[in-house]
Amino acid sequence: MLKIMAVSAAVIGIGVTGVVPVWSQALQIEALYVVEPVPLDDPWDEIWTRVPMEEVPLSAQNIVAPFGGGTVNGLRVRALHDDARLYLLLEWPDEEVNEGVAGTTDFSDAAAVQFPVIAEAATPYTMGGPGTPVNIWQWKAVWQRDLAEGFSGTLSEYPDTYVDLYPNEGETLFRPAEEVGNPLAQRLHASPIENLVAEGFGTLTSSETQDVEGAGVWLQGSWRALFARDLAPETEGLAAFSVDGSTMAAFAVWDGQAGDRDGQKSIAQFVDLSLSSRELSVAPPPVEGGIGSLLIVVVVVAIVAALAVRLATLGRPGSAIRVEETPPEEE
Repeated sequence: MLKIMAVSAAVIGIGVTGVVPVWSQALQIEALYVVEPVPLDDPWDEIWTRVPMEEVPLSAQNIVAPFGGGTVNGLRVRALHDDARLYLLLEWPDEEVNEGVAGTTDFSDAAAVQFPVIAEAATPYTMGGPGTPVNIWQWKAVWQRDLAEGFSGTLSEYPDTYVDLYPNEGETLFRPAEEVGNPLAQRLHASPIENLVAEGFGTLTSSETQDVEGAGVWLQGSWRALFARDLAPETEGLAAFSVDGSTMAAFAVWDGQAGDRDGQKSIAQFVDLSLSSRELSVAPPPVEGGIGSLLIVVVVVAIVAALAVRLATLGRPGSAIRVEETPPEEE
């Protein structure tokens, strides 16, 4: 009932004053404790229907060039842990699957989560800073397809292309990016997720330790990407987690159809992430307030909104309520 009264008061205030209030609320993601196994290859598994979801808003990256993003407005984030591993599930709408990079205008869908390496430090969410490094896990749709179907190159994208001869085809010496170890040019991946570190703009580096597992699957107009890693990292310089402890997490999404790549992405600032001892329920979480309360809220808001508009237009030109002038008396 208090919620209904609060909504009603807000609507009246908006209608009468014409001022739209803006407020913010600190987002908190709680990773519940789970006993049963979490499938690493199926982000749409039934278990995630029982995990509370947090809506995280995204905005365009307009802090440093190249600017961009903004086509993805928000993420649905869910989290679990089993005392040994952290599991993060990201979900976002995307009507077009983009999982190839062979063409000059082809860009892959992707998503990432970022953690401060030093949990108690005031780390900038913009890729960290000197002395305040961040650990980033990035899932790539193109790597996901490589794992499922094999490496996709130019001939895969343009199968009717005719080639007379590729001399020394098997030697990476003639594929310089692959030869020097560029992770984006490698043909074999252990995971569709790259583990990275950074200490500010222009410092993003692939970690020597690639210990993040997971998968991404597109279904009915939405991507889901699952990230999983041990609470304790294999090496130093990476984010660590503890049960009953908390850290921060920031998010990013790349929409390949919109040309997103590199710094062109939709981003979210750091939000709280805690690993709870509270156990995951065997039943889906109930809808707060129930259907009955939701209908009451809708009806009350509609009535109050109509009243607010009525009050706001009182006495204005064109208003349905106005004062008529008294005609002058005849002499």
